[in-house]
Amino acid sequence: MKIFLDDFGLFLGRKRNRFVIRKGREKQEFLADDVESIICTCSGVSLSVSALNLAVNHNVQVVFASYGGWPYAMLMPTSITGSVRARREQFTAYTDKRGFTLAKRFVEGKIKNQANLLKLMAKNRKQTNLALAYELYHAGRLIDEVHERIQDEEKLNIDDGRQSLMNLEAEAARIYWRAITNILPRDLGFEGRETRGARDPFNAMLNFGYQAILFPEVWKAVCYAGLDPYAGFLHADRPGKPSLVLDLMEEFRQQIVDRALIGLFSRKILKPQEVLAAGAEAEEGRVLSKMTVQLLLNAVISRLESPVMFQGRRGSLKSFIYSQARSVVRFLLGDSGNYVPFTLGW
Repeated sequence: MKIFLDDFGLFLGRKRNRFVIRKGREKQEFLADDVESIICTCSGVSLSVSALNLAVNHNVQVVFASYGGWPYAMLMPTSITGSVRARREQFTAYTDKRGFTLAKRFVEGKIKNQANLLKLMAKNRKQTNLALAYELYHAGRLIDEVHERIQDEEKLNIDDGRQSLMNLEAEAARIYWRAITNILPRDLGFEGRETRGARDPFNAMLNFGYQAILFPEVWKAVCYAGLDPYAGFLHADRPGKPSLVLDLMEEFRQQIVDRALIGLFSRKILKPQEVLAAGAEAEEGRVLSKMTVQLLLNAVISRLESPVMFQGRRGSLKSFIYSQARSVVRFLLGDSGNYVPFTLGW
């Protein structure tokens, strides 16, 4: 369970082994053992030190984020798992072929999931819109061709090969997002992917889903595996940039966030005109309406819990985020000869 705090006047306190949320006369209680994370996106929320202590003692991640979803602080226990040796190998791997191999696999996973998601959506629309189904399938096949070219890339270290990987990733992204525009309602005005700061409805939703939900989950997985979240391979080093978290996120964006949000519009759960904040909500600094945020949260969290098959093992999508972080460690330590990116079929 995730507790989401996004309204002025909310207070998070503690009653023995329970989290207590109060606003005025309203009160909710949650058993600490049932809570995985607490996400706070509003500056008007108060939290007691006792509640934070309860979170730490139960390994509950506390995330402080902006209204747009970008986390600016996270509280986690100091006693994280994983060996120091994994971090030492992580730093060393940057200068040898392991760094390039991991970066390459992250891109392969991302691109394969883009292709497979488009082909899945094509299959689902075959009976209702044959022309659109063909267009989506064709786009998926074009991305498959980019995936094949990435597999041919070989460099001795990531500094030599990063630019070529990023160019191929960008080529696949253009095909993918162009295809996505044909699925979404025209009223959304989605013309292509924009990252942080986007104000159009679908990009704002994507950013919130990636940043407020997926990012903290991957951060936690990386830290609990004993890795340094800032020492990545595909994403270049920059002060304050959690490059390894962004690296590992690439394998999960499409199958968790993109698929969940597209479903909100495909099933007509959310209307384009309801997405952005208006009136008093917009004056508070919100980009997305409260209703949109709640629907988005429900959809993405439900998708995280969805059971899937990967490499002969069945588990929730969330469980594979943690197993992939551990797979990075095994690869770095030489316990496995290769790192297999997370992908789902169609």
